Amino acid sequence: MNISTIGPSLAAARAVSGKTLPSPPIGKVDEVADQSQASRTVDMRQVSLNEINALIKSGVDGLLDIVPYMPTATINQSGAPDAGDVKVDYLGQIEGLIEFQKSRNEETAFLERVLSNVKRIDGMALPPKLDVMV
Repeated sequence: MNISTIGPSLAAARAVSGKTLPSPPIGKVDEVADQSQASRTVDMRQVSLNEINALIKSGVDGLLDIVPYMPTATINQSGAPDAGDVKVDYLGQIEGLIEFQKSRNEETAFLERVLSNVKRIDGMALPPKLDVMV
C-alpha cells in the first residue's frame, strides 16, 4: 500500500486551519427556561400526583400525611400512565374530610394540622427541576 497518494482530508484541513463553527446561543435558552420556572407556583386546589411526588422528592414535608383521593373512574378513563397528571383539589378534599368528621362529632385536630401545612405549601414556588406538562 502506497500512502504517499493519500491527500489531506477535509476534516483534517479544518482542524489544522483553526476554523471552528460558532457555538449555539445556549445561554438564552437557559434564561428563558429559568424565567418560566421561577413564575410557576404550587396550586393545591389543582395539583397532580406527579407534582406532589416532585415536591416530596425536593424535600417538602407533610404531603404524605393524607394521600389525595383519585376517583377510580378517572384512573380507568385516562389510563394508569396518565393518572399521575390528573389535577385534583387537594385542599378541598382535606376540608371535606374535616367537615365530614365534624358532622360525626369526631376529632379533627390531626386533619386541621394537615390542612394548615398544605395551606402553607399552597402558593410555594415549584422546585426548579420540576417538569410539569400543562
